[in-house]
Order: sequence, then C-alpha cells, then structure tokens
Amino acid sequence: MARRLAGLTGALALLLGATTAGAQGEPPPPAAGVPVSQLTGLDPAAVRGRLADVPAAWPIPPAFQLATGDGLLSFVTVQDLMTDPVLAEQAAVFRTHGDLVPPAPYLQCREVLTRGGSLEQGAGVVLMFRNGRLEAAFLPVEVAHPPPPNLSDRKAMHAWLRRPGSSVFIAALGELPLEDGAGFMSRWAMTALAPDDRLSAACAPPTPPPTRPPTPRHGLDASDWQGLSLLPFAVTLPGKNRQRVAAHRQGATLLATLHVGERLGSAPEAFAADHPGVRAYRAKQGDYAVLSLDLGGYPGRNLTNFNDTALLGVRNGRIEWLSQPPGLGPQADLLCLDERGVAGTPRPGCSGWGHFSP
Repeated sequence: MARRLAGLTGALALLLGATTAGAQGEPPPPAAGVPVSQLTGLDPAAVRGRLADVPAAWPIPPAFQLATGDGLLSFVTVQDLMTDPVLAEQAAVFRTHGDLVPPAPYLQCREVLTRGGSLEQGAGVVLMFRNGRLEAAFLPVEVAHPPPPNLSDRKAMHAWLRRPGSSVFIAALGELPLEDGAGFMSRWAMTALAPDDRLSAACAPPTPPPTRPPTPRHGLDASDWQGLSLLPFAVTLPGKNRQRVAAHRQGATLLATLHVGERLGSAPEAFAADHPGVRAYRAKQGDYAVLSLDLGGYPGRNLTNFNDTALLGVRNGRIEWLSQPPGLGPQADLLCLDERGVAGTPRPGCSGWGHFSP
C-alpha cells in the first residue's frame, strides 16, 4: 500500500511540475532524526511536529482504524502523516480521474529512516497508535511479485492480469475483508523498529516548474475526429460530474457520523437502504458485514466511475473497523476477488476486471 501511494505521489510530482529526487529544489536532507523511543506515547500531531516544522493547522490524514479488546488501533504511514493537505487533495483528484488544476503553494516532504547508521526511505514506515498514542513503528517487508510479460504477448499478459491475488486483510479466499478481525496482524510481514532507530523529515516548497511557450493551435487531427465521434456520450458528462461532487459532499458528511467502536444503529442492509451510495455485503457465517460508502470524486472528463470508496466492518451491530483511501487498510477492490482469488464480479459493484465502483 505504501508503495502504491509513493507511486501516486511520484506521478503527481510530474503532473504538478514538482522536483524529483536529486533535482535542484528538493527538500534538504533531514537532520539526524528523532529516536522512536522519544516518539512513543505522542499523538499524531505531536509526532509530526517532532519530525518536521510544518503548519500546526494541517489536518491529521485518515487512518485505518480497528477496534480491539485492548483499545482503538490506528495505522498511518509516515508519508501520509507528512503530506501537505494541498498535495493530498491533488492526489485525490488524480486518484478519482478528476481534472488537475494548478495547486496552491505547498510543502514537499522527504522522510528518512536511520537504522544502524544507514539511511533508508522512511515514507513507508507504518505508525501504530493505540487510543491515539504512538505504540510502535514498523517497516513493511517487500513482497516479491512476478514481473509482467512482454506487452506483445497478449495471451501471457491476459494470464498475468488474471492471476490469483491475495491480501493480508483476507484470511481465506472468498471471505470478506477482515472477516477474522485482527487476524491480519499475524499475516502482515513487518519488521518492528528498535527504540533507537530514528525518523526524520525535511519539508520545503518545490522548485517552480519551468515556463513553457504556448502550444501553437493546429487543425483537427485523427484524435480530434475520434473525440467528435464520441460527442453524444459527452452530453452526459455534466450530470456525471454533478453526481461525483454531490457524492463527495454527502459521503464525507455521512462518514463523519460513523465512529469505530460505536453501534451502527440498524442492520447493515437497512442502513444501506436508508443511505444513498452505501452497499452492504453479508458474510456467509456469523453476524458480520462490510459496508461500502461512496465518497465521490472531482469533476473530470471521464464517464467511468472512479469514485473513492470507504469500507466499514460491522460485527454484531458494532462498527469494528474503518478504512478509506489512500490509507493502509482494506481497499474496495478486495470485494472483487472471487473464491479463487481472481479479480472479477463476485459481488455487486464489481467490474469484469475487478474494479469496484460504489
């Protein structure tokens, strides 16, 4: 998950003209850093304040939350914690295929982990808070995946795309995410950071992108003619964009009323029926269900639905966990893995290629 967000941030850097690693204007190398032992017991805002001097008004990013018998666990990466909210919103626009606009001024942070005197990327370090206080920090172990075949081999590429998948958040293929509760912790390959390991971050405005001469106008080319042939479909785009914006607003409002550890207030199916943009998925055994909640998106030029989706686990009438993008927890596409682990259409909302649309 951390690698996916890192890739997204890299793509945004190119789109926004931000500097890349090694380029002039990137944040200066972080200082020696803060030992994990000195961060333990702090709340997320205090941890961020110890790592770098950033505005105190920055909101705390959404965390993956799980209610346990020993309190509320919250998981967030150092990269998410240190992301400027301006850049976080641009990432949401990019993620939901909205139209990017020049952003307001923002800070770009570089996170570093120091272990045994050597420097490593610190962006993917996972911070685990219990009841709002840092309890531990982990470094995910990289899992090897088979490389994609040559694009010219269509049969091999199709087989690669259709290969069975898995996730630490699914105990057995065909089950709903986190059907076994906190059991994912035993499947999550992580290395705990030592008390004397150090975390640091340095944040600075990126170098402004170079100015480019205006592109000269040209006559209609083949791409333009193709676009004109799709004009009838574009008639529906304004309505689609209004739906995205409305779902973004309404989804955030509903999500703000739902809290991990509290009762849902009604059966999951009844809750879904009473709230637009909510779907309910019932487990085959036990009183457990997963709710998907449409968080909408941003205006764009794509008729396909790439809206953000939050997931909530409900066990015995109580909200057990909450995951929303771009966090570490279960993502909505996990609902589209069938009993063989192949992405497809095992549940409502799934497309043939395993993409979930709320």
